[in-house]
Amino acid sequence: MRIFLTIVVGISLMTLASGTVAYILHDPTFGGGLGLAAAWATMAFIGFFTVVETFEQERRKKLKKDNNQSEKLSKRVKELEKRLTDLQDIVITNDDKLDRLNNQSSVAPSPSPQTISD
Repeated sequence: MRIFLTIVVGISLMTLASGTVAYILHDPTFGGGLGLAAAWATMAFIGFFTVVETFEQERRKKLKKDNNQSEKLSKRVKELEKRLTDLQDIVITNDDKLDRLNNQSSVAPSPSPQTISD
């Protein structure tokens, strides 16, 4: 589509330029050249919007690329969060076990103190 548009614009510009040359040779005072001015304005309008559309396409490609990178980063962060949660679960489980062991040892009756008898 881009090549077709380039060819059409090129042919139109060549035709318009040759028409302008013929007009200048026929009536160099440019009296009543409203049709020619409208044709040049139309071509300028088409050229302007072609350039703008080209820049917009480049910007969209860049945004799409940035979005893909941000999606990859988001997936990676989610995976890291999942791993961190798993690690926290393990640490909490081990901490609970240690607390229970400490509680059991403090609740268990301590042996009676030994005395030294002579």
